[in-house]
Amino acid sequence: MKHEYFSDRELGKKELKSEEITVSVYNGIVSIYKKYQKNFSFDFPETCPDNDMVCGTDVQLLNVAIKAQIPNMETPVDVIWDQDDEVDKYALLDFVEFCYSKIVDIKESDWHNFFKHYHIFFPDTKNDKEKFRTEVNQIFARNGIVFYLDSDGLIKRQLPTQLDAVLQNLNVKSKDKDLNELVNVAIENIRKPKEFDRQIALEKIWDAFERLKTFYDPTNKKASATTLVTNIAAGTSQFDLLLDNEFKTLTSIGNDYQIRHFEQGKIKITTMKQVDYLFYRMISLIDLCMDKVNNEK
Repeated sequence: MKHEYFSDRELGKKELKSEEITVSVYNGIVSIYKKYQKNFSFDFPETCPDNDMVCGTDVQLLNVAIKAQIPNMETPVDVIWDQDDEVDKYALLDFVEFCYSKIVDIKESDWHNFFKHYHIFFPDTKNDKEKFRTEVNQIFARNGIVFYLDSDGLIKRQLPTQLDAVLQNLNVKSKDKDLNELVNVAIENIRKPKEFDRQIALEKIWDAFERLKTFYDPTNKKASATTLVTNIAAGTSQFDLLLDNEFKTLTSIGNDYQIRHFEQGKIKITTMKQVDYLFYRMISLIDLCMDKVNNEK
């Protein structure tokens, strides 16, 4: 069970807005890894010389596997003593995923007095895997870091509150399966930690927007978009003009910035905050549109 600290109870939890992995965070993750080192013994067993029963983890073999899977991870995995060292953020996040995928529950019994060790058995439970996940996520949260290890074993990103609220309530079930897939792929990627994936999310949500404009007439995008705007406006005074302007503005952004087009002369998006802003602006419109097209048969 996760311990709740006094400062969290008195002052509230820290806002999750940092994507920086400091040396202290790195060391905290490493300390958890070392705590659960015996839980890697199923895939990396150290065996008893007497009877070949598992009695621990072959740490050397474990480190070799880590290095092969995550080339930028320093091995043997250990704490960093120089606080000025730089941490490879993505290597550490990959390492957390690797650990979660390999950790199993263990039960120590059959004390072997001669070698001073227990033999290890593997119950069909996942308690330690979930404890590992909870402890890792607490380190991220206590340091205001947006990343978290989800129960599917993937590192994901806590989204800004307003954006997350839209995505949580977004209903994607139109008759256009390709449109649905584009929106879902965009949502999946915007939660990922790597900048490349979030750029993909932006590209896919703009692709979804362009496809949405052809929903009513695939052969005439302009006429189809006009029908969509009229239907969404639903007779509200001046709302069709507001939507029409928003459609044109977002279309121009997609054409002028490096979102769907990367030719020379296109404007490069330089920060992830800008990616989040543009994604939030577009997904808000998509949410409004999906509410209408989901009901079209």
